Amino acid sequence: MSKVRQQLASLVSSDPEDVVMIPNTTSGMNAIFRSLLFVMGDRILHFSTVYNAMGSLVQYLVDTSGGNVSKLVFNLTYPISNDDVVENLDRFLTETQDPQKPIRIAIVDHISSSPAVILPIERIIPLLQSRGIRVVIDGAHAIGQIPVNITALQPDYYLTNCHKWLYAARGCSVMYVDKKYQGEVHPAHISSGYKNPADFQQEFFWTGTQTLFYFDFFNVILILICFYALGTMDYSPYMTVTAALEFRTEIGGEEVIRNYTHGLAKFGGEYLAGRYGTEVLQSDEQMGSMVDVRLPLLNPDDPTINIEWWIDTLLYEYAQVS
Repeated sequence: MSKVRQQLASLVSSDPEDVVMIPNTTSGMNAIFRSLLFVMGDRILHFSTVYNAMGSLVQYLVDTSGGNVSKLVFNLTYPISNDDVVENLDRFLTETQDPQKPIRIAIVDHISSSPAVILPIERIIPLLQSRGIRVVIDGAHAIGQIPVNITALQPDYYLTNCHKWLYAARGCSVMYVDKKYQGEVHPAHISSGYKNPADFQQEFFWTGTQTLFYFDFFNVILILICFYALGTMDYSPYMTVTAALEFRTEIGGEEVIRNYTHGLAKFGGEYLAGRYGTEVLQSDEQMGSMVDVRLPLLNPDDPTINIEWWIDTLLYEYAQVS
């Protein structure tokens, strides 16, 4: 486990003591948000492109706060340039500023999943932090797809899945927490290692487990009995990170892989957009290894349109290489 943490910390340019292993980003996001002590008037900010599970977590916190906590949604519609994203966000924060309702924390995708767009978080993080807003980066699709440099980005929290683009087994993710907040972050499910302030490494190292050692010195027999209350927790996916990184090195390394998969996405997007007579929704700097292409529909919101039929038709007729 320590070796895996060190390898992943090196990959994302972080101190190994600032990262822990978690099953998935949803688990880590629950750990962060449900460890926070919200007060009356606090608001939680997320973008309209937030992943559904994270949006549901925010809604849960609002619903169970007794009216003390509310959410704020920043709307994004693509295509839009990164400059406009940052400018619009800055204006939105100014227009919605309310000393009685401070924005306590914000969720920002590094790569949103729908649409699949890289956000300019290197500009968004300082913009939010300068206003006293903590920043949680949902990097579920990031590690293995784009470079991640925690030291340069300086988020308050960063989560990313190793079982997506890094090729590790499910479920295997890594969570970074800034040292100044580690004492308040507990796992999503509290176990025997609980302490207050939190023992960040110890509590996340072995959740849901208790070990008992029994020694019988009287009979000069050493008896070791270990009871593992693991339930359904499986730590073996974490152990696949080393093999995944070795494989990636063997086939050329991080930059070679990123350039190859990005090239495929760019080629595929341009090809389909040409066949459909439409456009790719993100610019090259906003594209990692995923791409979105506008469907050839004049009014996609028309309730009479059978989207499923259209997608099948596009996949099996229009998209066939002649």
